[in-house]
Amino acid sequence: MSDRPTFRIWLVLAAQCAVGVGGLAALALAPPASGAMVLLPLGHSAPVARLARDGDALLLATTPGGKLIVMGERRALFWPLLRAGVLTVAAPARYCGGIT
Repeated sequence: MSDRPTFRIWLVLAAQCAVGVGGLAALALAPPASGAMVLLPLGHSAPVARLARDGDALLLATTPGGKLIVMGERRALFWPLLRAGVLTVAAPARYCGGIT
């Protein structure tokens, strides 16, 4: 048996790295309980602004790609928007141009 790592070992290592990076990204982008969030529609037919206002969110700005930056409560926004095909992620001020 040789001392060189096999393809299977490299595959397991790559999978572990992908899970680790994915977990850190999920933690970094998890929407706050209350505060600024970016609403990312996953399809073209989601009425994002209406759904956000239904959840009592304050519309702060739009991004060049047409996404919305809102201020609101996660419990009122996350599940209704996700059911409509809109992903809710954190909007840290350093990445959103200091809007928040």
